[in-house]
Amino acid sequence: MFKSLIPSWAQPFVSDIKDVRPNGNYGFRAIAVGLGRHEKHWQDVRRGMQNEMETNKGWWRAMLKREDDGLCDRVRSSLTYFYTVKPALPSHWFGVPAHGHVVAETYGCVLVNLHDNDAECYFPLRLGPDLIPNPVVIGIAN
Repeated sequence: MFKSLIPSWAQPFVSDIKDVRPNGNYGFRAIAVGLGRHEKHWQDVRRGMQNEMETNKGWWRAMLKREDDGLCDRVRSSLTYFYTVKPALPSHWFGVPAHGHVVAETYGCVLVNLHDNDAECYFPLRLGPDLIPNPVVIGIAN
């Protein structure tokens, strides 16, 4: 059903499609599923991304500063989920390109964001192929 919504050039590369719940955490749910977990593990994805940004704060500040001085702080803040607020506030939704870079680096994967008959790809920048024994490519579409 959903495969017809994916650009025709990308369809041969699609091995599985999962429709996750759209409650403001759908990007994080999609990443959890792409990593082979259940979508209910979206909070773990957020936490993993938070840990990555905290552990490598200087690197992320330098990388994201190229685009915008306050971007690093906004991305780190967006990963904090207030569990009493449902659905997640728009300021805490998954967004590309910033979250795409963080996912690729956190999970050593390639993230492909399909949209409007186009694609954006995010690769780990600090991790080389020799450090990623079983590389994963995750495609998301909204």
